[in-house]
Amino acid sequence: MKLWAWGATVAVAAGAGLLTWALDSDGIIDVEKFFGGDGLKNYSAPRASKKNIEDLRQRVLGDMVHIPGGSFKFGNVPVPVILDGEERRELIYGPVVDADRAPVSVDSYYISRFEVTNYDFDLYAAANDVPLRADAWESHERQGPYPAIIAYHQAEDFCAWLSDVTGQPFDLPTSEQWEYAARSGGRDVAYATQDGTYDYLEQLYRETLDQQPHSTHLPDAYPPTPYGLYAMSSNVHEWVKDAWLDANGFPLPDGPSDDPDARDRRVWRGAAHSAQASLNSIFMHGAAGPFDKVMAPASPSHMDAFFHPDLDRIYWDPETGARCVVNVTAPPEQSGFGRVAGQVPDDYPKAFAPLERR
Repeated sequence: MKLWAWGATVAVAAGAGLLTWALDSDGIIDVEKFFGGDGLKNYSAPRASKKNIEDLRQRVLGDMVHIPGGSFKFGNVPVPVILDGEERRELIYGPVVDADRAPVSVDSYYISRFEVTNYDFDLYAAANDVPLRADAWESHERQGPYPAIIAYHQAEDFCAWLSDVTGQPFDLPTSEQWEYAARSGGRDVAYATQDGTYDYLEQLYRETLDQQPHSTHLPDAYPPTPYGLYAMSSNVHEWVKDAWLDANGFPLPDGPSDDPDARDRRVWRGAAHSAQASLNSIFMHGAAGPFDKVMAPASPSHMDAFFHPDLDRIYWDPETGARCVVNVTAPPEQSGFGRVAGQVPDDYPKAFAPLERR
């Protein structure tokens, strides 16, 4: 029986209407009990009841990790690798970036431990009369605990709805916020894993090829980063606020207008489950182009629910989801929500032998 670590602080809170009926003694949600069946089948979207929304409010706030602000070199940086039996610092992915570039500074903020799940997005949809997406997606039939594949505007709207529900300033992360958190405070690390190497990503790559082709995994299927964040180098791409990145992966302040050769796009960060392990580095980035409503009649019917009645153009990618941030600088003892980031070990990140790309 799979246990899914929602990690909600509500697990230990007293009071009526909380999720205690579905929690074990460690405050972990029992997927089998919470979602019905074995937790992975017979899923039905939640109703927008006051109880469900209150449960989500407390759980989501409990899952926000406070990221202390600081400065770091944004973009690809040399990381510790083992080559010819010696430890060196080398670039392992992406374009060479000027080593003398100025550091980027970020204020303290909160970021979710997990990517937005189908259950949470379906609850948002129910509360806002938004059509549900197709029932079959990513080989999991849109089962509740798996990451939600959503369009860019849906990710924005979901985070904005969390602001209404919680009273806190939720938003999509900037590319700088996303990368700073994935690198556990901007450290020189290539993979958002427990030790900074690709070991479990290589395992994931083999499993997805051999057992579950083109399949996402549960949010806590693999260990988190030292900060306590899950699946920032795997699972699904994640939307960020930036409208475009330059050739080195840096956000353009005015979006595509800064680059006459840039097309109209929206940016995602983080590699998806279908990428080879060696490509699942933190420095992966990309963008999705526009999908116009006039194309919808010729598109598969499952695309209908990704459109908004007031939008003639959306930005969508079949492997992209999201996670939200809260733009509050105060730590949990002052803000009254969230959790502190985990301690980063002295030997983090560990050196690794780079994989050859295929």
